[in-house]
Amino acid sequence: MQNIELPESAKYIFDFTEGADISEKLRNLVRGDLERRLKNCTGRIFEYEKKYGMAFGEFESDWQEGKVPDKHSHGVERDYMEWESLEDEHRELLHKMKKMKEDQ
Repeated sequence: MQNIELPESAKYIFDFTEGADISEKLRNLVRGDLERRLKNCTGRIFEYEKKYGMAFGEFESDWQEGKVPDKHSHGVERDYMEWESLEDEHRELLHKMKKMKEDQ
């Protein structure tokens, strides 16, 4: 395992972090970061679902069937790519959180 040297300012914050020992403190910090990122990702996905009135799977099907208006416009293509990326990120974050829970 690698040793990490923390600056004094980080040590103060780390000491303030909840947890009985260093391992628990690190798990809590990582879990908090994953939860924050998942919440942000979920919120951004919701904005696309609200904008298009459907979940990404349905949007993707409509896209492939040519049912999405102006599907080749810059804005709609950008939305598709960003939304798809957010869905991938969402799955990855959930996977990491599940793995972290299993490792406890």
